[in-house]
Amino acid sequence: MASSRREDHEEPAPPEWAGAATALERRERMLRRRGRFRYGTFASFQYRDFRFLWLGQISQAMALWMEQIARPLLVLSDLVNGDARDLGLVFAVRTIPQLIAGLFAGVIADWYDRRLVLLTAKTGSAVTNFALAFLILSGDIELWHIYVQAFAKGMFNAMDQPARQSLIPSIVPQRHLTNAIALNSASMNTMRIAGASVAGLMVAFVGFGMTFLAAAIIFLGAVYFTYRLNVPPHVRQGRRNVSNAIASFREGIAYGWSTPSIRWVILLAMVYFSFGMSYMQVFAPLFAKEVLEIGERGFGFMMSLTGAGGVIGALTLASLNPRTHRGLAILGVMATFGTMLIIFSLSTFTGIVALSFALVLFIGMFQTPFNSLTNSVLLDSAPVDMRGRVMALISMDRSVITIGATLAGFTAHALGVQFAQLIFAGVVLGGVFVMLTLVPAFRRIQ
Repeated sequence: MASSRREDHEEPAPPEWAGAATALERRERMLRRRGRFRYGTFASFQYRDFRFLWLGQISQAMALWMEQIARPLLVLSDLVNGDARDLGLVFAVRTIPQLIAGLFAGVIADWYDRRLVLLTAKTGSAVTNFALAFLILSGDIELWHIYVQAFAKGMFNAMDQPARQSLIPSIVPQRHLTNAIALNSASMNTMRIAGASVAGLMVAFVGFGMTFLAAAIIFLGAVYFTYRLNVPPHVRQGRRNVSNAIASFREGIAYGWSTPSIRWVILLAMVYFSFGMSYMQVFAPLFAKEVLEIGERGFGFMMSLTGAGGVIGALTLASLNPRTHRGLAILGVMATFGTMLIIFSLSTFTGIVALSFALVLFIGMFQTPFNSLTNSVLLDSAPVDMRGRVMALISMDRSVITIGATLAGFTAHALGVQFAQLIFAGVVLGGVFVMLTLVPAFRRIQ
């Protein structure tokens, strides 16, 4: 009987994850016997380890969004007397590790136990928050401390992303992969709203030190839930040295370029992150301050609406859980996102702030599903021992946001915010048009 059961499950599972595949199938059989197996919006929550991964993501996202609100305010505060240039440089310093270490973080995720990599990254992030909180509370904080902390956080985040994403297929079966990724995205967007609100209130009422201390304590939740994960260890056999790491790095790039579904998704994502995501980094605050004239509170409300739209979009995708025609879905989502950016920019000429706010909600709805769909295609297209490096490729794509944001700033300065946003949204639509008409392989991505 035991031998027969092993034979039933060995063929579809990669050798190093055969135990994980068998455990997932046993879990599904048990749920069916109890009448609790389900599809639908929250289907992935029926798997214990996904619940822990998701709870860890909730904790991490809450702490990260608190930081993203508190850090720029700290830079501009009387405590360190930074200016606008320091704001841009701190953002750049946090992004540099993804440019330098992005793909090598994928190598680490493919070489070592991914759970251990996640534990290391999350523990390191928590420690940097505790250190910054201690410096602030002790009164010894200086501007260079913020630079160092931002760089360290960037390094740990670069390690975290490929390992976390590549772990998902070993926790949920393939049929629920898009659902699981979408639920993760929903958690990030929910915490965008909650984290921004909590950080703003804490900075105002208890100060920067307590805010970063709270973020560090919340990050410990991510460490705890990651520790509770029960997945088979994944360790690459053979020598692990610099020359092999470089070879593995090259292997990841070669595999990604030689696999059409990965190559075209990565190239389209570069357009999306460079020209679409500039809305978040540059255009949104400029619209709030210079065009809509709604100030900092209005900008905070805009970001909350974007996050709310992201939650709606992610949960809708989780409910649909597409397992075929994902290439067409990616093109449709990105085309609608670009169209919403154009309509939003045009709406600001009317002076009707409520209309612009409503459109911001729709921007968020079509922003989040793009990330979830691309991640699910990449994970499906990569073998188990290549997933870390493939997900590092998309992490590298996200690092080009800095380049796009710089170009957006110069364009907005030269042409005005509204016309600059129209141009960037037009490039987003142009990328979709090129893939739709000139790359038939993209439409066939399942």
